[in-house]
Amino acid sequence: MCESRVVILEDGTEKPIMDNVIYIEPQSNGKIFMYDLLGEQKLIEAVIKEVKLLDHKIILTSRKDNK
Repeated sequence: MCESRVVILEDGTEKPIMDNVIYIEPQSNGKIFMYDLLGEQKLIEAVIKEVKLLDHKIILTSRKDNK
């Protein structure tokens, strides 16, 4: 399967945001839109820091941490 786990890096710790993500899209307003296999949707203010394809993991960071 090609689902991924989305986490956000806060204070050096990965905190889970959503599992089984099948779609993720950066928005022009500085937010990240995502949805999972069951159709649950989330919109979070963050930026993509890293995508680990072999681990099926997408790591986000807070927008304030990137300024």
